[in-house]
Amino acid sequence: MYTLKEIMASLPPEKKKQDGIWTNLVLRPVSYPLTWIALRMKLSPSFVSYFSAIVSIAGGILFSCPDFLLAGIGIILFNFFSALDCVDGNIARVTGKASQWGGWEDAITGFITYTSVFFASGLYVYWRTEWWPVLLVVGLTSSANLLTRVAYQIYKNIAGESAQKSVSFEHLLADNVGITGFMMPLLLIFHFCSFIPGMWFIIWFNAVFYGGGCFLTIIKLAKKAVKRAV
Repeated sequence: MYTLKEIMASLPPEKKKQDGIWTNLVLRPVSYPLTWIALRMKLSPSFVSYFSAIVSIAGGILFSCPDFLLAGIGIILFNFFSALDCVDGNIARVTGKASQWGGWEDAITGFITYTSVFFASGLYVYWRTEWWPVLLVVGLTSSANLLTRVAYQIYKNIAGESAQKSVSFEHLLADNVGITGFMMPLLLIFHFCSFIPGMWFIIWFNAVFYGGGCFLTIIKLAKKAVKRAV
């Protein structure tokens, strides 16, 4: 049976450097005992990935509810997902089961969670303000995020692993403000403090960050693709 020390040692230094601040300070430390429990239960990385997707969907449904308590439980589930997002990778590394298929599962889970968070946050604000255009804003934000990810994955199919270096800065920013960054604890704080302006800030920040990021990333990747084709 793997020990906590072995689980912690399985994280490569380069992976730690790629992680955001919140992940390094909170999510990774929390994920190690969760990984130990999952290994004791003989759970596979794939099972944890799919389970975390279910957790994020459940979080989105509850966060979308007008009821204060249910919305709070939804945000707690989102934060639980953030920790689980580290667990599947921990299991894969310490057991030597890391694979491209596992990377695909992890990517799909991210797609699902970002969509859940964006739409749920829009419904959360809509129930409390009745300003329906917010639903359009979060819809465009979600579309921009998905388009960016799809564009990157297609470029990666062409450029291989070197593609990651092309968006390393963008990846670092997303890790610090996204679903494994400071967005999740901020949602928790703003909700239980009933601070609606804070929720508005998250929605508009995401709209600008992911909308602008989509535009700039696609242009950046397109230029690199043209250079490779010449």
